[in-house]
Amino acid sequence: MRKFKYPVIIYPAEEGGYVGEVPSLKGCLAQGDTLDETLAELAVVTGLWIDTAKRRGERLPSAKKEVTKVKELLAA
Repeated sequence: MRKFKYPVIIYPAEEGGYVGEVPSLKGCLAQGDTLDETLAELAVVTGLWIDTAKRRGERLPSAKKEVTKVKELLAA
């Protein structure tokens, strides 16, 4: 099982397959024919997104805060 630092959202794509996104990382999303393929692709693009942000000197969102936000939303 893949572990993600940030919360992810997976949903069915209109044309079939799935779309996965990391809302904390603007524009970070992937698509695949199966759930497993989508998660694998999302792991790749998340790593690339983070590497690019670091190279540009951009500040990454706090993963801990993002996870806390999701937990609070789910508890409500």
